[in-house]
Amino acid sequence: MLKLHRDSFHAWLSGRIRAASQGQILDHETGEYVEAVTATSRVFLEHTRRRAQYNKQEQKAAIHDKALDQAKADPNDPFSYARVKAHLEGGLCELDDYSVEFRRITVDMLDLITGEVIGRKMQDVPMRVRRA
Repeated sequence: MLKLHRDSFHAWLSGRIRAASQGQILDHETGEYVEAVTATSRVFLEHTRRRAQYNKQEQKAAIHDKALDQAKADPNDPFSYARVKAHLEGGLCELDDYSVEFRRITVDMLDLITGEVIGRKMQDVPMRVRRA
């Protein structure tokens, strides 16, 4: 039953998401209406900045480990590169002291609704992290 209506559900859901991401939202600080895309990106950047300040003070070891894990990512992925670059520029960790050995594996990509395999991708997984 659900498989019969899957395509129409995806179309309805993507339409709802598109409608929610367009339009204007009232900014309570300035009292002006701003575009929804601008508002969400501004909120996200503010949240990221506050979280970085908190983590710098409270969770230095966790940030260090997280940046090490992200440094193993595919260099062609711009998002992981930006995260690692932000960590390094923010002074949250130093990766020069470490070397990471990793192995490339194949990962199945699953459909979120049906759980069926819809494709495969290559991913680098750290096998061993050691001091240089």
